[in-house]
Amino acid sequence: MKTSNQSRNFTRQVQTDLLALNDNDLFMTIHQWMGGKSLDASELDVAADICLALGYTNISSESEIITRWQAPSPERLRSLLTAMDVGLFAQHVIPVAFQFLHTLYPEWYEGVTFNAHLANYLRQLRASSGKPAKKA
Repeated sequence: MKTSNQSRNFTRQVQTDLLALNDNDLFMTIHQWMGGKSLDASELDVAADICLALGYTNISSESEIITRWQAPSPERLRSLLTAMDVGLFAQHVIPVAFQFLHTLYPEWYEGVTFNAHLANYLRQLRASSGKPAKKA
């Protein structure tokens, strides 16, 4: 998927602002966006390839109808997000953020406008937590 320079820049800014969160806030933000209802194994509202890219482990048995996922450690999640290039980040993270946040903030529209609002939202989240990010 080819993206414009502006879109790539805003996606990179979202990645930077997400990684600026402390480990706990980063983990809880991603888990919430993915539809995780608890910290135990959860049925998630996203595609399996996204779960796997973000370090979730499928723990369902063959007899289970619902797929359950075990979340990665906050450190593992940070490591995976840090290693993602902007294209993979746009493919795996932006869609789950959009799916979760667009229902709450439809005025953020989509594309570059959404990413700009998302980066601002993450900066506000970091400021409200008052805790510095852990260095990767």
